Amino acid sequence: MSERQLTALKRPPLPTEYFFERFPWNNRWILVGIALVVSCFDFLAGPVVFFPILFLVPVSLLAWNCGLRTGLILGTVLCAIRFGIQYAVWGIPYTLSVAVINAVLRLAVLYVFTFLCAKLGGTLRALRARVRTLEGILPTCSFCKDIRDEEGNWHQIEAYVTSHSEARFSHGVCPDCAEKHYGDVLALKRSGAKQPRA
Repeated sequence: MSERQLTALKRPPLPTEYFFERFPWNNRWILVGIALVVSCFDFLAGPVVFFPILFLVPVSLLAWNCGLRTGLILGTVLCAIRFGIQYAVWGIPYTLSVAVINAVLRLAVLYVFTFLCAKLGGTLRALRARVRTLEGILPTCSFCKDIRDEEGNWHQIEAYVTSHSEARFSHGVCPDCAEKHYGDVLALKRSGAKQPRA
């Protein structure tokens, strides 16, 4: 087993995903199939149900897992199917302009919901990616504290962390190191004696 594989095995588990982010709920074609089944149920429900609430399920899952554009396309298709069935099969009990306004309102509500689901899903994936950036065991040199990357190259800790995150470094000297490395200077300063010039 290579060192890279061992390093991957030692890493802590990734942040958990929700059940609807896994197969089969993240498969585009399965969700389109579910949307078609929902359209069939909508047809069987008849013209009484004005807003097919079940459209939210496949559209929101598709927006979360596959992106905003895909969710909006599916939402548009489902609303067009609903309008076509209402117009061609059931007949519209009111004027065409009222039917169009109802369809546009349904589409607007579906678009807003789809937009929110897609943005929330994208934000959550971005946050997970940031968490994974500096997660796991970092092999460091016990003397100089440099970090070895996955390719076996050594990097200064500040350079490595800066290149793998948005953290920035500022340097100073802690009291213990000041005493260890500059103890004679600090002792002279405390005693009030003049320091010799080099």
